[in-house]
Amino acid sequence: MGLSNLFLYLLLFDTILLLLVSAKNETSRTPSKHPTVINVGLILDFNSSDGFVADSCISIALSDFYTENLHYATRLALVPKNSNDVLSAASAALELVNADQVEAIIGPQYYSQAKFVAEIGGKSQVPIISFSVTSSSFRLTRTPYFIQTTLPDSSQLKCVTSLVQQFGWSEIVVLYQNDAEGEPGNNFIPSLTDAFQQASIQLSYVISVSSSDSVSNIKKELKQLRGIQTRVFLVHVTSPDLASRIFSLANEVGMMSKGTAWIITDALSNSLSSLNAPTIELMEGVIGVRPYVPKSENLENFRIRWNKFLLLQQQPALTENISDVNLFCLRAYDTVWALATAVEKIQFPGINRSQEKSNASRDPITNMTISEAGPGLVKEILKTRFLGLSGEFKMRHGQLETPVLEIINIVGNGGNGDRTVGYWTPERGFSRKIASADEGDHGVVYSNQVDGVLKPIIWPGESTKKPKGWDVPGMGLKLRVGVPKKTGFTEFVDVQDIGNTKTYNVTGFSIDVFIAALDSLPFKIVPEFIPFVNDSGGSNGTYNDLVDKLSYEALVGDITIRAEREGTADFSLPYSESGVVKVVRAEPDRLKNMWIFLKPLSWDLWLTVVLSAISIGLVLHVLERRLNPQRQLGMLVLFPLAALAFPERNIVGNSWARFVLVVWLFMAYILMQSYTANLSSILTVGQLRPSTDTPSCAGYQEGSFVKEILTNWLKLSPANCYSYSSMEAYDRALSLGCKHGGVDAIYDEIPYIKLFLHKYGSKYKMAGATYSTGGFGFAFPTGSPLSKPISEAILNVMEKGTIQDIEKNYFGPGYTSQYAGEDLSRDSPSLTTYSFAGLFTITAFLTLLALICSECSFAISSYRSRNSINPAEDVPPKNEQDSEGVDEILEQEESHEQEVELTNANNDHGGG
Repeated sequence: MGLSNLFLYLLLFDTILLLLVSAKNETSRTPSKHPTVINVGLILDFNSSDGFVADSCISIALSDFYTENLHYATRLALVPKNSNDVLSAASAALELVNADQVEAIIGPQYYSQAKFVAEIGGKSQVPIISFSVTSSSFRLTRTPYFIQTTLPDSSQLKCVTSLVQQFGWSEIVVLYQNDAEGEPGNNFIPSLTDAFQQASIQLSYVISVSSSDSVSNIKKELKQLRGIQTRVFLVHVTSPDLASRIFSLANEVGMMSKGTAWIITDALSNSLSSLNAPTIELMEGVIGVRPYVPKSENLENFRIRWNKFLLLQQQPALTENISDVNLFCLRAYDTVWALATAVEKIQFPGINRSQEKSNASRDPITNMTISEAGPGLVKEILKTRFLGLSGEFKMRHGQLETPVLEIINIVGNGGNGDRTVGYWTPERGFSRKIASADEGDHGVVYSNQVDGVLKPIIWPGESTKKPKGWDVPGMGLKLRVGVPKKTGFTEFVDVQDIGNTKTYNVTGFSIDVFIAALDSLPFKIVPEFIPFVNDSGGSNGTYNDLVDKLSYEALVGDITIRAEREGTADFSLPYSESGVVKVVRAEPDRLKNMWIFLKPLSWDLWLTVVLSAISIGLVLHVLERRLNPQRQLGMLVLFPLAALAFPERNIVGNSWARFVLVVWLFMAYILMQSYTANLSSILTVGQLRPSTDTPSCAGYQEGSFVKEILTNWLKLSPANCYSYSSMEAYDRALSLGCKHGGVDAIYDEIPYIKLFLHKYGSKYKMAGATYSTGGFGFAFPTGSPLSKPISEAILNVMEKGTIQDIEKNYFGPGYTSQYAGEDLSRDSPSLTTYSFAGLFTITAFLTLLALICSECSFAISSYRSRNSINPAEDVPPKNEQDSEGVDEILEQEESHEQEVELTNANNDHGGG
């Protein structure tokens, strides 16, 4: 019975609760009897497709909002004004403020109109709410009554910049729309430039296009892009028709082939549904960014109703390119909901309108009515938060707060033709999927990198390999390469005539290095070597002339990178050693050969060895003083040296003295071996010295810039500077010397000198300082796109060891290891005391230890002898010192006497 009553009570409670909830719902659905009508202005270009879409979405939004909120005490009443230019927009805004007394204005549609309407809103305190203007130039502090319910450009620029950085592109080309009614370049480009400068991305080319531009003009601009190196293009256009023309012509001129990258901003990626299927096919491989619109049941229902709405329209000119709802429509829809929500919170019945008086003029501009509800309405709009069709509606500083951005890839399969490859958030970076409301961040990985995070991207040309971002345009199949003609040092560049056909065979070390660099490039270039010769087949000038008259696409040879040449050409990284050195005749240093035996050890080491020998002798004297007191101190000092020459067994008698002598012999053995090795090294290298340090006359290679070093740096007279064209001429001049018609020194760059010493190294040597230069490099015309990839290729060739193999092929195996920047006769080859500091320390420690142990042992033995008593005889101890040391002395003396007697007996026997 108790359970039955409990069940009845619960059933009654549920019934009452259900009735209360139903009554509340009926109350909320009951329309207000006398709602307050709030006039709201609407400034749009109703003759454009975007204006038609916005107007339709706003009408649907009003219907949906008040169907959901029948009990609201306010109703928005739209006052539409058509505007297609700045003047009509300003006029419409003034009329709405003064005549229609609107409390807010939605629009205008374009940035150029928004600047003037925002000023009118600021003077009249009427909020201007724009869902289409994305300029970042509007700030809440400067235009407090202008509210942007859309994302500013700055939000997507951060995402685009991160993408460009992560893909490894350092340069980019920008194409932007610069229409009178669209987003002007003087607003978008500065923001883009600032963002790229902070990321160290260079704007290599900027092209402005307009909807009114002809096909030929756009095609001409695109053809110019084929002549530059950059292959990354950013497109910022708002007109779907203009976008169709740009991508159609880009395909036609070959600018959307493999190796290129195209990025579109949200101005176009939000309107992909307005593009026809053929245009989507042409845009295959393009990536874009746009705000992420989360899927919801309300969005799906709206999309179904929107498509039905389009079918009922009788304006095919405006609806023919509209296939699906876009973000432009969703922003307009959410804007109406935000405004209607904020209006409901304002007590409009008690608000009056005031008129600003002016005695100077009666124009509408200076005689506008002031809205007292404006400040409160702005605050309520900025505080409004809800989940709209486009996502979370949340304002910050007068602009919609940046939500998650979606990264798309156009795959060109008809329809919308785009697929999502990842997402980006300002705080966390890139991710492959987005966190859902149910799961949160579980399983979502965020990273600042794109590799391994974004889904695979299909690039233009149906390529899955990321474009490198640059290419070498306009080179064709042949690369015209100029090479110098020279008579000497042809190992570097050798130009040989083939008969009388005026054709040449070009070989040499520099040529092979250049070909190896071309082979390592990711693209194919075939060089055509053209010698720099005159009509008679000789050289057509110096290397400076070759660089100054640069009429080739590249210069290859033993061309030195110099500062004055950098002004007329771009150089690659050097592929050889750099610097100018001096080579002189080498002569034996007979003066020092007489004392060569002292050279292995320095004077301080010699002194240390002598002092060590004396110290060891003194220690031995202390240890032997009890066994051989008759030995003189001087004789014991000579013990260490005598032990080296006469290693007799019984030279010392004390055990600790023998230990010290062994330590000394070990140290002496190491010193002798080191002395021998160093002396051998000095004798092997040979003591050669330069014939002179300040040559009175010097030689250089014919046509080389080294002459400037001799005359400007060394202050030699031009009459004392002689030019030579071959290694044989170098040898003859140095052999003769300055007094006999030759020179005392040759100055040239290190690669030439190495080659010369490789052939005549036994007679000559390098001496003096090295004069720095840039080394050998390849020259290109200023601004050539080849300089950077060739430099990278040279690094690859160096790291792989290919250059060393080419050196061995042309110069022989000894060339690579023979770098004569190292002087043949070192100034200080002697070993120093510091080299054996550890050895001397160990020897001193062991010697001192032996001395301490010997003295301690003797002290202990003496103490025991004095205190030992014979208990059997009960007699006092003897006066003599009965110690172990005395016994040892007696045994030693007896042994010594026997040896003397034996020696005398042998002498007597021999004498007889």
